[in-house]
Amino acid sequence: MSEELLTFEVLDRGADVVVSISGELDFGTTAEFQSVLQPLARGGRPLVLDLAGLAFCDSTGLGALVRLHKLTEESGGRLSLARLRPRIESTIKLTMLHRLLHLLPEVPADHSGPVIRD
Repeated sequence: MSEELLTFEVLDRGADVVVSISGELDFGTTAEFQSVLQPLARGGRPLVLDLAGLAFCDSTGLGALVRLHKLTEESGGRLSLARLRPRIESTIKLTMLHRLLHLLPEVPADHSGPVIRD
């Protein structure tokens, strides 16, 4: 069980939602991860997880990421994982999950801009 808490910072940018996650994603924090992120995944918009602060992810955490990916896709959105630490990116690639999960080197810029109507 994780001794480090998992923290979330949610930024709704209109066109997408960016969630910065810090701590450890493991057996002890997966339930909290799911309770915070599943409602966001059901929004039908792109969901970007900024994982620069994620220090550890075990197999339970990887499973939670896959479930979140499926839920986001079913809702018409897309899940992206950005700014992964080398150790976590290596684990995702070793398990071949990079073929399923969309990995980004950086959080995409906010291109939503103002809504212009004719």
